[in-house]
This record gives sequence, C-alpha cells and structure tokens, in this order.
Amino acid sequence: MPGQIVDLMAALNESVQQARASRGEDADVHELPKKKKKTAKKQPAKKTSGRRPRSA
Repeated sequence: MPGQIVDLMAALNESVQQARASRGEDADVHELPKKKKKTAKKQPAKKTSGRRPRSA
C-alpha cells in the first residue's frame, strides 16, 4: 500500500506553534502537578471455589 510517511512529532510541534501564534501566546510548557499516592492498599479478594482439594 503506497503512502506518505509523516513525522508525527514534527507535525504536532508545528501545529502547537501555529496555535500559539494565532492566539498571540508566548508561554512555556509546564509540568503537570503530580498526583498524590494513596497510602491504603486494597487487599485482593480471596477466591473461594466450591471444590474440595484433590487427594493424592
């Protein structure tokens, strides 16, 4: 199947620059704040099967 190879990161960066320019923005990109980790861990539910263990 013939097709054109596109550099997605280059296309994304160009799109972002065009959007900023159209809005008149000259802002830097900041990292998102990190989410707080939950300290309480859930215990996995025990599986109960209605079977008896095999005898050897």
